[in-house]
Amino acid sequence: MDIRDLDVVARGVAWKFVLDLADPMIPPSGYGHMVALFDGTIEIFDRWLPGSKEPDELIEKAEIIDGIPFCPLREVLDWKLRSARHKDRTDIRILEKHLRS
Repeated sequence: MDIRDLDVVARGVAWKFVLDLADPMIPPSGYGHMVALFDGTIEIFDRWLPGSKEPDELIEKAEIIDGIPFCPLREVLDWKLRSARHKDRTDIRILEKHLRS
């Protein structure tokens, strides 16, 4: 699997800190704001895609893996399905297979 970037949702003090690193822009979804760091390999958002849970709920329900909070895979699958992007097809198959097992 080729991972090209890391998407992060930030709120409160963390979002304010990010705003000191770079200017926010409108993300490709047109929803909320995004700060791109390291030539876009890290994208930090103040909210997720339309139809997704609010940042507080995403962060509070994060799955902790080796001490790092991650968005629950079911939520990732849901927004990839809603987005219906060609580039997500392989991810969708992998996520569906993993979540069935």
